[in-house]
Amino acid sequence: MTDNPRFVDNGDSTILDNETGLVWSKEDSWPVAQDWLTFQEALQFVDEMNKKDYLGFHDWRIPEKEEIEKLFVPESTILARSSCEIHLDTLFAPGGGNASWCLPFDQQAAFYFSYVSGESQHFDQDYSQGYVRLVRLYPDD
Repeated sequence: MTDNPRFVDNGDSTILDNETGLVWSKEDSWPVAQDWLTFQEALQFVDEMNKKDYLGFHDWRIPEKEEIEKLFVPESTILARSSCEIHLDTLFAPGGGNASWCLPFDQQAAFYFSYVSGESQHFDQDYSQGYVRLVRLYPDD
């Protein structure tokens, strides 16, 4: 058994998940873009953030369904937009969206993971009230 906590605040607005080795942005797209995103807009958002070296990195991506499902922590609650209770570790920033786009997708639909219920649903890629939480691999030293 290890004494390492599951989530670690890196002090640079990112959080390391020691279980998966992934680094997550503390904030999702809502505080940054100040708008909802369709799936295609989420892809564009990722490209824009990479071009800007968002938080000092240029290898952000949209999470895969299996990755984002592991962020769901039923016993932890923070407040999202509109005081909606979501279940992420308390190291994540409050005030963001209640869900995130995730992969895989096909020509008609994309997965959308709810931090409220812990479930993924298929949504039309034109669904216009979405968010995305950026993720990247933790670099091996």
